[in-house]
Amino acid sequence: MVLRPDGGLPRRRAAESDLSPRKREGDAMKKGIRAAAFVLLAAIMLHILNSILCVKSVSGIDQARGLYAQPRGRVDVLFLGSSHVHCNVDTRVLWEEQGIAAYLCTTAEQPVWNSYYYLVEALKTQKPGLIVLDVFTPARFHEDIQEKWLAENLDGMRFSWNKYEMVKASCDSDRISWLMGYPRYHDRYARLSEKDFGNFIWNRREQARWKGYVELHTHAQMTQPDVSGITDRAPLTEKAQFYLDRIVALAKKEGIALLFLNAPYLVEESDQLVYNEIAAQAQEEGIAFLDVNREETYREMGLDFDLHFADHAHLNAEGAVLYSSFLGEWIRAHYEVPDRRGQKGYESWENQRVAYMD
Repeated sequence: MVLRPDGGLPRRRAAESDLSPRKREGDAMKKGIRAAAFVLLAAIMLHILNSILCVKSVSGIDQARGLYAQPRGRVDVLFLGSSHVHCNVDTRVLWEEQGIAAYLCTTAEQPVWNSYYYLVEALKTQKPGLIVLDVFTPARFHEDIQEKWLAENLDGMRFSWNKYEMVKASCDSDRISWLMGYPRYHDRYARLSEKDFGNFIWNRREQARWKGYVELHTHAQMTQPDVSGITDRAPLTEKAQFYLDRIVALAKKEGIALLFLNAPYLVEESDQLVYNEIAAQAQEEGIAFLDVNREETYREMGLDFDLHFADHAHLNAEGAVLYSSFLGEWIRAHYEVPDRRGQKGYESWENQRVAYMD
């Protein structure tokens, strides 16, 4: 035996193998907890930063994002489509006059393929009894890629496989950026406003009070259109037809009633040709198509083209009240939609707020 210089016995060097299995497991667990805590903190910080920097817009992004704030399973009537919905359908009127718990999951010039993917997204948390699909965009726009309002149509949906599929259908370049969102707006620091700090999860109750409606206060005198003599038909594009069929199939699969809708606006002859085709298809499928662009319907609503339009495509606040009152009565007469007034769980409809656009 070799003695130490001080004459004592040599110390025994602690080896890894001498550590108890319990101690080794404890050390590994501590490291794992620290790593998990770091990842969780980073995720929370990234979420907060993303909530602040992400673009806010009442032309579609906010409507899509607001879907996630709605009380789970409470939306009875889900609207899909373009600004012809969220600028024309006053959800407060639907609620106050008919007790309809509606939500407008609509975006500017929403192509029918985006309508389909928003329907898929909505059905993750909602089971409406009625889907109302605005069919303006398949009648008016005939491009397979509609770039003008891409941000309004894509940015509001959460990251998911469904969003990946929607991005694929909506654009053919820069898809990663559109999917992630953050790379496109990470430099918004200089343009932040008070609104950018109200998009947090703890504001969920306040967010739920908005149902998508945007009130317009401008006024424009319009000439009433007359398309009563147009009886010919024109087809939808192949892509629009494909996704319209998918919406119909999904609604049937889920056992949800479907209504096609066309709002008051300065309808053109080329639009009406496609509406006639949609009407024929709707009849074959047993789907109602409420096309209000008829002289007799204007009179029934009390709609005046000199008074009630904000521009050629949208009603002002007064016109929206007339249209929404007519629409609520029509829905109540044709579908078994519950009157939710006074029921628990529908408080956000009782005290709705509204967005405004100049």
